Amino acid sequence: MVYRIFFLTIALFLGFNATSYSQIKLPDVTSPIVQRIPVYIPELSSLGSGNSKGKEFTEVLRKDLNNAALFQVSTGGALAGSLDNINFQSIFDSGSDYLIAGQYQIEGGKIKIAVQLYNVKEERPILGRTYVATPGKVREAAHKFADLAMKQMTGKDGFFTSKIAFVLGNKSKRNLFIMDYDGANKRQLTKHNALVMSPDCSPNGKQIIFNSDKVWDQDLYIITLGQRITEKRLTKAFKLEQSPEWSPSGTQLAFSANGDIFVSNVSGKGARNLTRSGSIDVSPTWSPDGSKIAFVSDRSGNPQIYVMNSNGSGLRRITSSGYNTDPSWSPNPDVNKIAFVRVEGGANVYTIDPSGGGQQRLTFGGGRNENPVWSPDGYYLAFTSTRQGARDIYLMYANGENQIRLSQGGGKRFPTWCK
Repeated sequence: MVYRIFFLTIALFLGFNATSYSQIKLPDVTSPIVQRIPVYIPELSSLGSGNSKGKEFTEVLRKDLNNAALFQVSTGGALAGSLDNINFQSIFDSGSDYLIAGQYQIEGGKIKIAVQLYNVKEERPILGRTYVATPGKVREAAHKFADLAMKQMTGKDGFFTSKIAFVLGNKSKRNLFIMDYDGANKRQLTKHNALVMSPDCSPNGKQIIFNSDKVWDQDLYIITLGQRITEKRLTKAFKLEQSPEWSPSGTQLAFSANGDIFVSNVSGKGARNLTRSGSIDVSPTWSPDGSKIAFVSDRSGNPQIYVMNSNGSGLRRITSSGYNTDPSWSPNPDVNKIAFVRVEGGANVYTIDPSGGGQQRLTFGGGRNENPVWSPDGYYLAFTSTRQGARDIYLMYANGENQIRLSQGGGKRFPTWCK
């Protein structure tokens, strides 16, 4: 069986050019997405008896591409006839540039899914995969194919296999949780039942640092993800260590302690104080190359966003009005935007250039919109919002388009995106 599945997977690629990406220009992150790529995704055809898991694969795939803001997904029942005789002309006439279609069958309690991406105009497959999954892994298979399909159609990596960690609980009894980026498969990571705040996932996606008053005051903790979750307390001094963030290289930490910004190694040792203003300086966030740090300070009155070199020199204020918090610097140097929250007749997410120019308001949906954090590719933002009553996690493109609710149930704070 293993050898036959391997052969089927390879056979799907015969004649394909896996590096022939569509030549589309992604929209500037400050401009509207004018034209989305039209993709037709019918139901998978069943070989044998039907199964709800075949439909689940299709639904997850459709949702992923819709969430990306770059695609216009149209849907329908299973294709008439066989995949060897697709009526490409009718699909092209309906306005679709791409087709994703395939088949599935149940074998020994597992589902085998063979799915392909077709260039409709050229009437040929350009990507194919075969997955053999237990029922609980069908969503993961769909996310994996969505990643590949997005890469093939745009040249841009998908984010659909990523995770989002977050804090859940009431004011003083919170814990850290993690879920698939789309809100599925939530699981608990800690049992602190304390004031847990500000998690940040490491660049390699294997660790999460956060602060908690589990023992006494606020200290920094790191958990390592895997089959078995391990936890380590980094700091033990009475200094109110808060809002930690990994450097882009994963070799340093920036955090706040007693209202100053510090940088240390990943063990918490060798901490260097970068700010000594007598004000409250919190929430450091690194530039994509690690050479600069943005943070919040009330040194001029209301909290504002400042940028400095990572050694503490070259301090500049980049916001000038309102009450500003929650800075998060895109890890993508091509985007190079700092997201932040302005509290001014409500709380809303904005972005700004590191120079202080190009300010753009992204949320207008009512409620409190807070805690913005960038996806690993730096093109998307997760954030929390109470626009529908409960505080849940939402997704949007970097220009504010395509705002989608990801989680349900409320009580969620401080999302952080993990690879």
